[in-house]
Amino acid sequence: MMMALKQRLIFPPQTVVWGLLVANGFLIALMLALAKAATAQGVPAITYAFWQTLIAGTVLLLCSVKVRAIFERRLTTYFLISGLTGIAIPNATAFYLVTKLGSGFTGIMYALPPIFTFLIATSMGLEKRNWAKLTGLTVAVLACTWIVLQRHSEMPQADIMWFALGLLIPAMLSIGNVYRSVAWPGETKPMTLAAGTLLASAASLGLFAQLTGTPLISGDFGHQFIGVIILQGLLTALTYFCAFELQKRSNPVFFSQLGAVAAVFGLIIGVVWFNEQYSLGIWLGALMVIIGLKMSNRGSGG
Repeated sequence: MMMALKQRLIFPPQTVVWGLLVANGFLIALMLALAKAATAQGVPAITYAFWQTLIAGTVLLLCSVKVRAIFERRLTTYFLISGLTGIAIPNATAFYLVTKLGSGFTGIMYALPPIFTFLIATSMGLEKRNWAKLTGLTVAVLACTWIVLQRHSEMPQADIMWFALGLLIPAMLSIGNVYRSVAWPGETKPMTLAAGTLLASAASLGLFAQLTGTPLISGDFGHQFIGVIILQGLLTALTYFCAFELQKRSNPVFFSQLGAVAAVFGLIIGVVWFNEQYSLGIWLGALMVIIGLKMSNRGSGG
């Protein structure tokens, strides 16, 4: 009877993958919202990203079965490149922009990697050329471009360089998506990889903070900062554990669609939490992103 019950509780692989995708997207959007709440109080983006990744990496390391595995020399390069491209650079950039352009808009930057990931993956032979998938992803990215233009027209006072800087987020995430799949250490558990990547990201951010004179601890941050950053660290640990599980169970292009889910949740959280105002054009753009991703999944047969 217990075996029968266990079999009923086992979800189909496709259901698990989609569940991870949706949950992960929501957690990323929530991460940006918490970052906006903290950085709006004067906490530097680099500082916030450092503590976020340090706490999350430490939590996952303590939960890892084989703690020593994180110190294996063969994983050092993997952790460093994965940490910089997948976490440190895009997150620090996002945390800086979230107070400038809003959590909803910044979340949309996470929706742009699929087309770049697809182009990199096909050029490397990791993905077969599929015009249906390419068409769907193109629709999604064009919709994101439309959203960028709409947002800029609504915020004429915003520096155009902020929007340009936002492109660094999808560029780094695309490189990270492909690198993690190509260099994935087969015998290493996802939790160990997530912990090592987060701690490598924290080390990189800590070094950058020292070089730029950015304070990692200051009485000016306020008492609320401690509670927010601990919550952020715990949520980030869950976020990246889910992300590495998702990457293990899917391919680079499917994984890169995570950002589109985060973008939609980001818009919703921006409106509900921060009272951010978005025009009908932006909401229609978000709908087109979803349609484009649906088209790309049909093209892949998934």
